Amino acid sequence: MKIEQMLHGYDNGHRLLASSVLLKNNAEMDAVATMSDWSEYVGSAKGDSSYVTAYPLAESRYYVIAKTWYAHEMRRPGCVWTHSLLLPFEELNSVDDFRRLESIFKRPAAEGSFDAYSHSLDYVNKNVEPSSYQPQSASRKLVGNIFETLVYRKASVCYKVVESESLADACLSVMNVLPQPMILGVSWCTGSAYMRKLNGKPLLCQFLSGDSNVQELSGEKGCPEWMIYVLDGIFRGDVNQGQLIRMFVEDIVDSAENYSAIAIVLYTLEDYFKTGADNEERYKKVIETIAEAFPEKDSGQVIKKLCAAKSFSSKYCNDPTFFYYFATLPIDGVFDLTITGIEERWYGFVQDNHVQYVTLLSAICESGNMNKWGLNVLGSSVGILNEEDVATIIKNDYHLFSTITLLNPKLLDEVQWMRLTPQEIDTVLPLLLDNRTQGGFTEWAHLFTILLEKGVDIDGRLAGVIFGKTDRATSILLDYVNRDASRFVNHVLSKQIEHHTSDILLWLGTVDTITDNVAYAIVNAVNEKSDTVARKGAKVWYPFHCLEYHSLRSDVYAFLFSISFNWPSDKDAIELMRMAFYPLHTLQASRKLGYGNWSRIAGYMESVMPWDEWDYCKKMRKTVVKRLKRAGYDKSVLDSFTPDNGLNEQLKRMW
Repeated sequence: MKIEQMLHGYDNGHRLLASSVLLKNNAEMDAVATMSDWSEYVGSAKGDSSYVTAYPLAESRYYVIAKTWYAHEMRRPGCVWTHSLLLPFEELNSVDDFRRLESIFKRPAAEGSFDAYSHSLDYVNKNVEPSSYQPQSASRKLVGNIFETLVYRKASVCYKVVESESLADACLSVMNVLPQPMILGVSWCTGSAYMRKLNGKPLLCQFLSGDSNVQELSGEKGCPEWMIYVLDGIFRGDVNQGQLIRMFVEDIVDSAENYSAIAIVLYTLEDYFKTGADNEERYKKVIETIAEAFPEKDSGQVIKKLCAAKSFSSKYCNDPTFFYYFATLPIDGVFDLTITGIEERWYGFVQDNHVQYVTLLSAICESGNMNKWGLNVLGSSVGILNEEDVATIIKNDYHLFSTITLLNPKLLDEVQWMRLTPQEIDTVLPLLLDNRTQGGFTEWAHLFTILLEKGVDIDGRLAGVIFGKTDRATSILLDYVNRDASRFVNHVLSKQIEHHTSDILLWLGTVDTITDNVAYAIVNAVNEKSDTVARKGAKVWYPFHCLEYHSLRSDVYAFLFSISFNWPSDKDAIELMRMAFYPLHTLQASRKLGYGNWSRIAGYMESVMPWDEWDYCKKMRKTVVKRLKRAGYDKSVLDSFTPDNGLNEQLKRMW
């Protein structure tokens, strides 16, 4: 590092005697000359009249540290020598130990050469080992007051000159723990008879001998832990601690609050105050401290990157704990997941540690304190959890399953419903009916099949949702019932297929035979007079032929008889009428048809003579004969029209 220097002294007035650099800014050249002049400090009781002054030159970008000696050898009173060291702003953060600069100061001799002050100085930083630390000799009270003044920089402070203390050594020690932006706001003087000013403003910290308006040094009472931590380092002469703090110059800038946050993080990580906390607890406190001090995503980037790095955090906690903290602590918007590497680290963890990943999800959910990233972790798990994971979670951790499902309903598509017991399915069904999840689930047809196969009760709400979400529900239901004669369509599902006549007719066209219970369900659901039924034609009802002489309920025969009249001359329709006529005629002959069923077919009956109006059987026979004749059938069709030959003969006589 190059350090420039200037020497000021008496030569027919106080002036610049030698210099390795001339500042382009004349005002700052004048400022250096002014600050190098006598402060009227007369020295301590021991006779040492030297003092040190430090201040920044903003335009020239040099920080000046100058030592002034009273020139007793000069005949003119008030003469001084001042040797000023000019440190480039950009080098301040790398200075290993400002106290070493004191050894560079040289008091000139009146008759000697000033040539040595005309050259730049090469300053080489040292790697200081703990064994070579130089402890601070000043009192803790003194250093603590200087530290507090230079860090907080709230207002200029003037103290009484302290006897028998090395003020310059104390001030330079404090500068060792300040990052460059803070140093640029610092100015001080260790000896003056009055308040000194730079550019019209008092120096930040100065020690006065002749001004009554000065403060006594305060004690260390109430000193916060972070400050004790820094002061302890200063008194050990631990210059490496200062370098550690300066690593975070981009985070601290010139903020005392940020400075304290960094110090808290550092002493917490060191367990400096022996709180008894384990590594994980200490790391958690660090994350909380960072979040409180640097809540904006683009602030505190250096400390955030360091603490998020695996090489660092692994000293305090394992990966699951690390991600648990980042998912559950109140740190929304604090960490940039890309810049800090958390996102990349997370993807690596997920790929390489599947079992731990699933366990971590459970822990995050159980915490009840998920932050936005934690919620995203749970929601995005849908693309990571396999079928085995989902089945296990449903069985063992329904809280986790329900939470993930509400965050991302697509998890329901990963459920292997056949692997679940009816009781487990019952626990999941409420999630399917939640308004927040219905839009994400797509496997309604498959689920309906499973519900039927496993005999899970389906209430009206669930049935309504199923039939609303898939156009296959009707065919699934009818297929299921039609595979086993003992199966039936319950009233809840019957209500649903009432609104799906087209689907029923479509399904009828795909089968050859149906069971009695399917017939009952269809008869109850379909309005035989609807336009939909009429448009579809009679052929679709062919599967009912297999039921012709079974012992069905009378309403089935009444339905078939009635529906056949949608197509008066159609061969298939007349066959429906034929298969329904005999059972209906038999029931009516024994007065077992019932008013409701007769009402269903009465509208299609041919009229009879008034004295025969009571004879419903005759009306049915006449209706059948008339229809067959109108359709162009030959009388021979009646030879075997019913299983009852006597009835067939009655029909022929009526022809």
